[in-house]
Amino acid sequence: MVLVTGGSEGLGKGIAEAFLREGARVAINGRNREKLAHAVEDLRGRTGVGRDAVLAAAADIGDSASVTAMFAQIVERFGTLDVLINNAALTPVDAEGAKARTEFMQLTTTPIPKRSLQVTSQMSDERWLKMIDTNLNGLFYCTRAALQIMEPRGYGKIVNVGSTAGISGLSAHSPHYAASKGGMVAFTKSVAVEVAGAGINVNCIAAGGVATEAWDALFAKGGDALRAQVMQMIPAGRLGTIDEYASLALYLASDEAAYLMGQIISPNGGLIT
Repeated sequence: MVLVTGGSEGLGKGIAEAFLREGARVAINGRNREKLAHAVEDLRGRTGVGRDAVLAAAADIGDSASVTAMFAQIVERFGTLDVLINNAALTPVDAEGAKARTEFMQLTTTPIPKRSLQVTSQMSDERWLKMIDTNLNGLFYCTRAALQIMEPRGYGKIVNVGSTAGISGLSAHSPHYAASKGGMVAFTKSVAVEVAGAGINVNCIAAGGVATEAWDALFAKGGDALRAQVMQMIPAGRLGTIDEYASLALYLASDEAAYLMGQIISPNGGLIT
């Protein structure tokens, strides 16, 4: 049985579909109940699975009580949890983040005088805490709840979906996001060693760009110039596909990856090596 947080759209939904095609029972998490319900029906239609194979698990993972209730719902429905995919995350798509991203792209791809982006010095407490609450606190709340199920059984797989932002300086426009994903990297390594003796594997996918609706929207807003700048930075000349990332998640959740513990694997088209 698999839980995919942030599973109602984008990469999370693609990962959920991959597990369903492999015969797993899957719970997808999100905050928007209407969007979750639509995703469940879409996944059922795309994979041909029965109604009992997919569960909409609504919860705000940044809220501890909400996470506890979600896991209770999952156990009541499926009896256990074998795999946790920690995929849910906020990204810096607000107005401030968009402005900083545009300026960062100019500084890295255009011969103009270098200067500070002034992101950290101007960031509010609210923006910082909102990112950390979901991306780092939510990671902890979900992992804690999953381990309470997995440890007594002596088996489990946890795959954290992170970002190159957590392992490189290419996120100078979003230090709050980088901090949350850097925290995920350290958390992955620490917890992996902690629980290895209980038969539980914890690993992390430090994702580069993924061809999802979010990138489509960003390119639509930024135009051909932004698309060209992004592709110029990636040696492969393209974003990764959802299938490419989903297949890696399947592997890390399989027994074939049992000797991988605390590893940070970064599919990114050569953006960083």
